[in-house]
This record gives sequence, structure tokens and C-alpha cells, in this order.
Amino acid sequence: MTTLSTPPIDLGDLDRALTRIAEAIGADRVRTDTATIEEFRDPYTAQGSADWDASAVVSPTSTEEVQAVVRIAGECRVPLWTFSQGRNNTYGGPAPRVKGSVVVNLREMNRVLEIDEDLAYVVVEPGVRWFDLYEALEAAGGRLWTSIPDLGWGSVIGNCTEYGRGYTQYGDHAENVCGMEIVLANGEVVRTGMWAMPNSEVAHVYRHPFGPQLQGLFHSSGLGIITKMGFWLQRRPETYASCWVEFSGDDALEAVADGMRELMLGNTVTNYPTIMRGVRLDEDGNPSFDPDASRWLARFALYGTSEAVDAHWIAVERTLGTIPTATLRRRDYAGTDRTSHAGHEDRVMAGIPDMDILALFETMYGKTTAHLDFSPVGPLRGKDVVETSRLMRSLYQETGEQFFSGLMLSPRSVIHISTMFFDSTNAEQTERVYDNYTRMVSVMSERGYPIYRTNLHHMDQVASTLDFNDNALMRLNETIKDALDPGGILQPGKSGIWGRRFRQV
Repeated sequence: MTTLSTPPIDLGDLDRALTRIAEAIGADRVRTDTATIEEFRDPYTAQGSADWDASAVVSPTSTEEVQAVVRIAGECRVPLWTFSQGRNNTYGGPAPRVKGSVVVNLREMNRVLEIDEDLAYVVVEPGVRWFDLYEALEAAGGRLWTSIPDLGWGSVIGNCTEYGRGYTQYGDHAENVCGMEIVLANGEVVRTGMWAMPNSEVAHVYRHPFGPQLQGLFHSSGLGIITKMGFWLQRRPETYASCWVEFSGDDALEAVADGMRELMLGNTVTNYPTIMRGVRLDEDGNPSFDPDASRWLARFALYGTSEAVDAHWIAVERTLGTIPTATLRRRDYAGTDRTSHAGHEDRVMAGIPDMDILALFETMYGKTTAHLDFSPVGPLRGKDVVETSRLMRSLYQETGEQFFSGLMLSPRSVIHISTMFFDSTNAEQTERVYDNYTRMVSVMSERGYPIYRTNLHHMDQVASTLDFNDNALMRLNETIKDALDPGGILQPGKSGIWGRRFRQV
């Protein structure tokens, strides 16, 4: 295995490829002008940097056009970097890992192809945003809710296959994928699981395949381009309760973390809660940054009949209400209510997308505010949560950065997301933040906390921490990459995985 910090530039026969792609999908869908290239760069790298710029942006509108692009790229050995919406700026946005790659923009493949209200699933193309899905579900009758991340402008497929998280009962988005259509590196189309039967009645309702489970190979891997995907949804509840517990100090943090674990394992709390540090809410539920470093907020939801919600609330009060410094709050909504939610925090646990968090972030440095999310994963044990929080806080203090923490809980694990804010026009500050991120990856690796997702700059480093048995996992990943993509054209460097042609340079 080779760990690359600066990848080699091997763009194949780029000019010939672009000419042929223009002939195949239309010259208006192949852009090389400066304005377009700047639009699709990493917005959070140093302002004015061209380190991650593409050579061209191509915009297919169908699976067949994606096939044409991939086949031409393979024949000309041109690296492609694909994105669905490319909006997750903290991880690089739409920019490619290899400078000069051709980026494949799937934003115009934006149809919601199927909504099944009885069986609670949809089939979407990669350009479908959370806003689009929400609107389609409401128009279809409103019996279904989708889980969503904090910002509604991103892609459903992109978020799911990058292990994105939401906050409803279906908040582990990757777990809700059922049936994919994928264009492989040779241009062939394959469908996973039971969707491999052309007339399958269970393509998007039965998740297990006949034979090996291959669907997961196409999550965060660069082994194919996903053009359609089935996604499971939540039935609209009779009642939804947006619930909070506010508390102060490490002792209370330990107790709340342990209490949340038991409430989730016991199916009292069935959504994916978040514990936040450095944020306060006003009476309407709108967030702002809080300089009081000792104060924490835990956000969770209850769903079901009004009687069930009331019964679960009694269990919540029994578990969390006796913790010193803890104050509980609950606000109820009818499941049919999609307009009166008090603020972002109440909306996001009801699957109603908005962009409020972006506005909150911009209170730091205005429109030039950038941020990196640092996200190691640890066990959901209160003592470990406190120790990790203290450690991460100290790492920020050493460099003078403010420490904002959002602990994303599941029943057995917690993603310790902290956000490093910086002004992207300040080259010195930008470099310091990226360097501090590098150091923190090493520190958390020594603690046994892997990073669940990272930006373009740190993919190789994060991959190198998963080094059991002399990097056996990476060798396996490279073997699969070379078998499915022998020309190394799809997403070179994605998740630290490089095709043979780049490893041998």
C-alpha cells in the first residue's frame, strides 16, 4: 500500500475525451470556462487556491449519458470525480481529489421516480435534494416523513452513501438504502440485491440479496456511479414531541449520555439524539452560539400516538429528570402539522428541511466563514464521552480555536463532531486549522477512535489509521478497486483508495 499526500497528475488524453463527451451528451453540457471551474471547487480551502480544481465539468441527464461519459473516460484514461449535489462543503464540496479531473455533475438527474406510500419507500436519482424529496412526499399525500440532515440543499443519494446522519427514527441514512442502480467503470449498468430481477416486486422492500451483499461496496468508495436508489421512509406519526434536556458540567454529561443510551436501547427514544455544547436556544427554539462553556443541550424526539408519547415521556423524566442541573422541555406537534414548528431544531427532527444552520455559521466570519468538521467515533459510555470531550477541548485550547461540539448518538456509539471555524480569506488561519486537524487525527487514532468521514486533504491519513495486519483492509480495497476499475478512472483517491496506475507512479 502507498500513502499519497500529493497525488500524481495523470489526466490521460483529456482533450480527446472532452471532444467525444461533448459529441455524446451535447457541447452545452461540457464546461471548461473559468467561472464554472471556480463554482465547482472546494469552497473551504484557502481562498484563491487552485489545488483541487477540475479541468472540466460534465453534466449528464440520464443513466445512458453517464454510461457514455464513463466509457469515453475509460478509453482515454481520464479520471472522473462524481458528485450528486456537491454541497457538503466541510468535506470538500464538489472538488476532485486529483487536480485536473473531470467532474461529473449529477444535479440535473433530479427526479423522484417512485413514491410508495403503503410500503414507505421512494426511488430517487442522485440530483434529488432533501428539499425536493420533502416537497414530493407532501404532494403525494403526506403519509411519509423522510429523515434529513441539518442542511436541506444536499443530495439524498450523496448523503446516504457517505454515511450521513439525520435525526428521526430513520436517522442512520445508509441503513435505509434498498436497491441501487450503478454504472460501473466499464460502462455497464448493474442493479443490486433483489432489484437484479427485472420484474422484481421486492426491489426496494427486501434489503438482503441472493448471494453476497454488494450494495455496500458502492458507499463512499468510487467503485461506480449510482444513478438510482431506493430509500426507506418513516410513517407520519399521530404526535411528535420535540424534547430537550439542558444541563451543566461533566458529571451531568456522563449521566445524560448513559441515560440516553438506556432510553434508546429500551426503545423509549427511537430517534437519533444530539448533545450540543456551545449552543443556546431562544424561546422559539432558534439556536445561537453560547460562550458559556459549561452548558450542554441534548435534543431528542418522541413519536407515536399521544398516549404513547405521554407514556414515554414519563420514562424520560424518570431517567433524565433527576440528574442534577438538568432541566427538561417538551413541545408537541400533530403529525399533520408541517408549518408551525418553532425553529430549526424542532423542524429537523420532523424531517422538514431548511438552511438555518448555514446562517448560524456565518455569524462567525460572515460570508467567508468556512468550517471543518472533525468526527471521531467512540462508544456511548458516559465516562468515555466525558474523557473524549475533555481531550478534544484541550486540543482546541492549545491552538486557540473555539470548541463547538455536537455529539451524534446512536444506541451504542457516538460521533464526536466538533467544528473548526475559520475565515477562508485568511491563509494563515486556514493553514493552522488544517494542520490542527492532522494532529487531532493522530491523537484520536492513538485513543482507538477512528474518523468516520473526512475532507479531501485528510483522506489518505484517515485511511492509514485503519492499519490492522499491515494494512490488510487497504490491500483488500485496492484489490477490489483494481478488479472493478482497472484503469483507475473513477474517484481516484476517494477514501484513500487509489487505482494501480496512481499507486505505481
